[in-house]
Order: sequence, then C-alpha cells, then structure tokens
Amino acid sequence: MNIGPIALPSKGSRATGSFTFAGDPGLEKYQWPYIAIAGASSGPTVVITAGIHAAEVTGVEAAMRLGRTLDPARVAGTLVIIPLLNRPGFYERSIYVNPEDNDNLNRLFPGDPKGTWGQRFAHRLLTEIVAKAENAIDLHAGDLIEDLVPFVIYRESGERALDQRIKTMVDAYGAKYAVKSAPTGERPGSLYAVATLNGVAAMLAESGGRGLLIEEDVVRHVKGVTNILRAIGAYEGEPERVTPPQVMKSFDWLRSPAEGMFHCAVRVDQRVTKGDVVGELTDLVGEPLATIRAQETGVVLFIVTSPAIKKDGLLLAIGGS
Repeated sequence: MNIGPIALPSKGSRATGSFTFAGDPGLEKYQWPYIAIAGASSGPTVVITAGIHAAEVTGVEAAMRLGRTLDPARVAGTLVIIPLLNRPGFYERSIYVNPEDNDNLNRLFPGDPKGTWGQRFAHRLLTEIVAKAENAIDLHAGDLIEDLVPFVIYRESGERALDQRIKTMVDAYGAKYAVKSAPTGERPGSLYAVATLNGVAAMLAESGGRGLLIEEDVVRHVKGVTNILRAIGAYEGEPERVTPPQVMKSFDWLRSPAEGMFHCAVRVDQRVTKGDVVGELTDLVGEPLATIRAQETGVVLFIVTSPAIKKDGLLLAIGGS
C-alpha cells in the first residue's frame, strides 16, 4: 500500500527511505527522506512535515526523532513523517526560500502542476500526500535569523466538525499562544491553511530558531506532537492535560520603510501597547531613518535577529490580544 510515492510498511512496523516525484525532471533530481509507521490497529492517517524552510532545524530534528521513537505497536492508523521538505535549500542553509526559484515554499500552495519548481512541488505534495490524510502537522522554528516564543497557527474552515478536530490538535500541543488565521488565510499559500481547505485537520507549530538545535526546543515539538497524536486517537495513552493556548486576534508583521540597521528594542514574549517604540532604524553612518512603533497591542511573537534589513524587510511580529 502507498500514500502517493511513499510505500507503507506492514501493520505494526516502521519503514524508512526516500521518495521522489516521478515524471518531473526538475523534481525527480531530488530525493525526500521519509519515515512511515503502520500501526497495529486502525486509526487516522497523519502526515507530519518539517523543514519547509530549510534552516528551521528544530522541526527537522523533532520529526526525525518522532519517526525513530514512536512505537508502531502503540500507533493506531498510519503516520507519514517527512522531516525535510525544502530539500534544495537544506545544505545551502537557505533562509525563507528554496534556491531552485528563490520562492518561499510556504506561500505557494495549492501550487500549479505547470508552474515554477516550487509551485509544482507544492501541487504534488498537497495532492499526492497531504490531502490523503485526516490530520496534518507542519513543524517550524524561527528561521536562521529569527527568534520566537513558541506558538501554533491554525485556520478555521467553517465546518464545525473539522474545526473542532483542528482545535483539539491546537489545544493538545501545549503552546502558550495560538494564532487563528483570518478566513482567507493571513499568509496566503501556507500548507496548513490550504490543507484545511482540502478537508484535512491541519496546524503549524513553532519552536526554537536561529539555526540552533536546542534540546528544550526539540523536546517541545516531540512532546507536543505526541500529545496531539494521543488526543486524536492515533497513539496509545491518555493525552497530558495542558493549558489551552491564548488565541491571538491578529498577527501583525512589521516591515522596514527603508534599508538600514535595525536596533530592536523589544524581546520575544514581551507585551507591547499600540504606539510603543519597538525599534529604531539608522543608515550605515548611524543617522536616524525611522522609529518603528507597534501597530497593535499584544505580544511579540518573533523578531528578526539580524540588524541588516532591506527596504520592506521583515522586522518582527505582534500577536494582537
């Protein structure tokens, strides 16, 4: 039995390997790693992905660890784990984009079978693998030049039963904050949002950042996903009771009005009030260019740690409370 190009093992066992998207010369020059676990009993099909941004290594490590440590005898259903989606960018340590076409892979779904490399990849991943699942979890971290407080993101579909399944996952992860996307998706083309539109109970989880493999950040993902699997009946055992996240009403991304050096004045998990100064921008001889102020009252969810900022470059994000 297969899910798209991924061969599943026999019941109660685990298989590792690699797959490609055949018939597309641009895609099939790469091999994607996978770990597949066929449970001893029936249950949902769950797809766990990571590394859609190549330098978000916390998620990559956590996905590998989940694949190696979850016991097939305790799994109900099927788990398909793809630890690294941005295969072209991983060893290049690419920030945000994949080097095949310099596009952000998490802005391209549902993709286009006749489009760019990234659009074709998004189409094949969604239609052949993710849309075949009942549940999907996409693991992230702050990118190579980002620091963040752990949080999760989801969108509602408008279908009560599906939205309840999504909320069950979100509440089980154990994050302090949750961003609920607008009905159209605040970041168009994201895997979790488009998967939801295809009837999959999907979410995104953020932990760690700055290209660092910090054990606490990896363990947070592993524990969070394991608890989700228990909460949805995909893994044996009672889910741990965790405090549901505070749901943010908005997700405001601040960008720079000019290129220059950004001197950030806030830290992640800091509460700010609309109008507060969150940083100063100078030119390369130190002359002031702009004072950056919070546009919303809420919590700083992530900051860009590199001070070198292009015009319209991302600075930080505030979750509106």
